[in-house]
Amino acid sequence: MKKILFIILFCAIFLCGCTQSTSGSVDELCNYSWSKTLDGGAEVRLSFDGDSAALTVDSAGERIEISGKCVIDDSNIVIFIPSLSLNYGFEYLPKGDQLDLTYGDGTITLEKEK
Repeated sequence: MKKILFIILFCAIFLCGCTQSTSGSVDELCNYSWSKTLDGGAEVRLSFDGDSAALTVDSAGERIEISGKCVIDDSNIVIFIPSLSLNYGFEYLPKGDQLDLTYGDGTITLEKEK
């Protein structure tokens, strides 16, 4: 119960999402969708819709999706999944038409979709 209350309180206080234009990095991140097809054929895609984000991975007929409300600052994105009481935090670094997305020790470079 405390975890759910903390998430709700955190969202209420700090939820700025992608709709608020406070930073060039946030704007660059949220104004585009980002994707990459890996050498093994897996497809990774990061997209935004208002104050929500979705990260999908399609590989060998399987799909994994992390989607929900998001909080973004100049270098981090957190996607909240209240129904599972989970959140996922990623570091990001926009580099023009590319975006480095880091989770733990792994980094993937996504390409801007035009």
